[in-house]
Amino acid sequence: MNSVIEVHHLSKTYKLDFGRRSVQALQDVSFQVGEGEIFALLGLNGAGKSTLVKTLLSLVRPSSGEALLFGEPVRLCRWKGRVGYLPELFRAPESMTGRQVLNYLAELSGLRGKQRATKVDEVLQRLELREAALRKIGTYSKGMTLRLGLAQALLHEPKLLVLDEPTEGLDPLGRKMIRNLLSGLSHQGVSVMINSHLLSEIELVAHRIAILHRGKLVAQGKLHDLLPHDQHFEVEVARHPGGQGVWEPSTEGATWSRDVQWNKLSPLLAALEASAIPLVAVRTKKTTLEDVFFSYISKEPIDEPGRDQADTP
Repeated sequence: MNSVIEVHHLSKTYKLDFGRRSVQALQDVSFQVGEGEIFALLGLNGAGKSTLVKTLLSLVRPSSGEALLFGEPVRLCRWKGRVGYLPELFRAPESMTGRQVLNYLAELSGLRGKQRATKVDEVLQRLELREAALRKIGTYSKGMTLRLGLAQALLHEPKLLVLDEPTEGLDPLGRKMIRNLLSGLSHQGVSVMINSHLLSEIELVAHRIAILHRGKLVAQGKLHDLLPHDQHFEVEVARHPGGQGVWEPSTEGATWSRDVQWNKLSPLLAALEASAIPLVAVRTKKTTLEDVFFSYISKEPIDEPGRDQADTP
């Protein structure tokens, strides 16, 4: 698998109070993200997530180490046009309509004429914003504004998406729509890097997970590699899969679920996908991603004076 993101021994130290104090926001961080992979970066506020993302986007220069996008150093900025970015606090002028915002940003991305109109229509459709396209941004809910932000990140058909809290503020249907969208993009070879606090959402969509704490990468890997080996999951589907194990109906009878051990989860999900059985949810039954997350970060003190000044989510 080709690497889209490569981070090698990256460190960043911020100077505070005119150089009298310093805070190390990143400490010897190394990881890779492959083509078509959904990679989740988890961490508390001030862990270094924002500094890491800004370094990847060449907005912050590292103190040491190197970051590469598509095999080339980020400082060369040859990745522009191939990366889509959704900041945590996406904002647009409230007096403009959703379509006007996307037309403007599409033109900045180099899209012109019929190509621009076609692409704007496409992303409005994908993010279920067509009916709101002519409404002013000031009338949008938080969830609609977030979906507009994701739409602008997709305008130029990026090969890498960097998303900061992409489901924050969405209702369950909205979060499911975003999960399906990201999974579809992944199957098309688009890589996705997500910063998120919604651990239950990450469990459903991420291929690999990294935990950043006090500037250090304290764990990374597939979720089932980080969980205890006796971990069990509950798999819920929209219709009975037939002969694939014992499935119990829900109280309403609308869905079916069964218990499965972690080492049998991937084969079961593959079998369900092959049989076109709609997947509703996958839930951990004993240890959750949240448990794993706090088990790693509890090994060191959380508080560090000045850190919140150096890196904010």
